[in-house]
Amino acid sequence: MLLTRPRVARPSQTMVPIVTSMTNCTFDTHASSVLALMQLSDSALPIGRHAHAFGLERLFRDGRVETPQDLQSMITSALTHGVARADGAAAALAHDALGAGLLSGLLEIDARLDLLKLTASSQAASRRCGSRLASLAPAFHANSTLVKFVQEVADKKTPGHVSVVSGAVAAAMGISREDAVLMELRGVVTMILSAAVRLDVIPASAAQAMLVVLAPEIIGSAGISLGTGIGEMECGAAAGLEIASMRHARDHSRLFAT
Repeated sequence: MLLTRPRVARPSQTMVPIVTSMTNCTFDTHASSVLALMQLSDSALPIGRHAHAFGLERLFRDGRVETPQDLQSMITSALTHGVARADGAAAALAHDALGAGLLSGLLEIDARLDLLKLTASSQAASRRCGSRLASLAPAFHANSTLVKFVQEVADKKTPGHVSVVSGAVAAAMGISREDAVLMELRGVVTMILSAAVRLDVIPASAAQAMLVVLAPEIIGSAGISLGTGIGEMECGAAAGLEIASMRHARDHSRLFAT
């Protein structure tokens, strides 16, 4: 009796390229958003954030921030009592507004945040960095609402605060709302840590270690930002840092603008 090998059904040859195509599409989308996130959070982005210290220079000269522990407390306070319900919330809300195509929403958020900048120096710094980012925005994405908003900024019809512009650009580039907020909050932390290194409060290696330690604070503050409505935005207890920044602006010799 001649035995024959049972025929095994072969998978359809057309399935492989279909699955591969779907996988590539998913990867491409993810990769695009990650690369956009890297670009917007890159310290080499020429918007001038490295020139600001969030009042740290004045606090350092006054002897209020001298140790790594002082610095960590200062950053934690800035995040949880100030940035989370102001700039962080503005980034989240701007992301929403851009996603919905609401130019009016972006303008309202920008105006609201402008009221929360208690000193002329912090207000000017946020506007200056935002204006520079807005000038780069058309090269990042041609979203029609984004183009209209950056034109409003260019025409000085709206303040153009950096967190608002950043949230809008992030939405246009496919960065998630959550990542846009984390980017904004981490940007504030790295800005302060960079200033601390230049002021010799801590060495660069310690600054990197502190960034890791502060990760839970950044994540927790992001949760606050994501849940804050426009009517709930506030500067909170960060007023002390604003005052330090204001006093710093009167110094004749200084390393940082704020």
